[in-house]
Amino acid sequence: MKKYITLNEQDTDLLIKLHDFIYIDSNFIVEHILTNYADRKYAMNRLRLLEESTYIKSFTVPMRGYEKPGNLYTLDAFGVEIVEELQGFSKWQKKWTTDVPAWYQHQLMLNRLVLSYTKQAEELGLAVKEWIPEARGTFQYGKSKAEVIKPDGVLVVGEADSDQNIGLFIELERSVAKRQNTLQKIIRYNAFLKRGKETLEKYDIHVGFEEPVLDWRVLFIAGNETNTKKTIRDILSIPGQERSHIKIPVLAANLEETKKDAFGDIYHYVLSESPDVKRGL
Repeated sequence: MKKYITLNEQDTDLLIKLHDFIYIDSNFIVEHILTNYADRKYAMNRLRLLEESTYIKSFTVPMRGYEKPGNLYTLDAFGVEIVEELQGFSKWQKKWTTDVPAWYQHQLMLNRLVLSYTKQAEELGLAVKEWIPEARGTFQYGKSKAEVIKPDGVLVVGEADSDQNIGLFIELERSVAKRQNTLQKIIRYNAFLKRGKETLEKYDIHVGFEEPVLDWRVLFIAGNETNTKKTIRDILSIPGQERSHIKIPVLAANLEETKKDAFGDIYHYVLSESPDVKRGL
């Protein structure tokens, strides 16, 4: 029999974050979402109650940073209904609740990346205005099925009290990215952004951005500096004539640098005249 509980502010925050991130591990939840509890035991008890009430669903799976398989959480049916009630819409696939896909580890990396940007932004008087997950950020910009952008997610960043925001298409590479995949992504982002204002307005409607985005970057984040250098080499291997048609800012950095100094001079502007010189966003 379903148990009904009264949701508090942190409960609803958890449901919305699960909608945005799809999968979140127990350590992340205890450390950064359900923070009002005296210790981990009480937070885990709250998660158990939320699960018994079908707000959330858990899976026990292997995860980095865990000595043994740990708890991974996602939304359950009632939780999806609550999110839709809270924010007026939900974009959810039932299969996420029934089975854990192979990409869950990649999602856990993204969660911590977004947290790094969010915390560091606050320290600098900036703000991460929004995180758009892949499911909402994917967009077919042309008639062909190949004419599609599919970022791992989109970060909207700007000064806290300003409408002057930038959008970062995030491409987070867990391992060594294939050259062909990297080049195809750049070609598609370039084709999409070259279409101009009308296409961007359609994308705005498709995603439903809460804040205006005035400028865009494509950001490749690799797991280490070696892989970042490979990404840069792959991009610069585009023949000069073809490269001259790519007008979008393409940035590359590594994961450790973003964790330490996400808004510092850590980014290679790969297609600039000085790709080796690191600059800020």
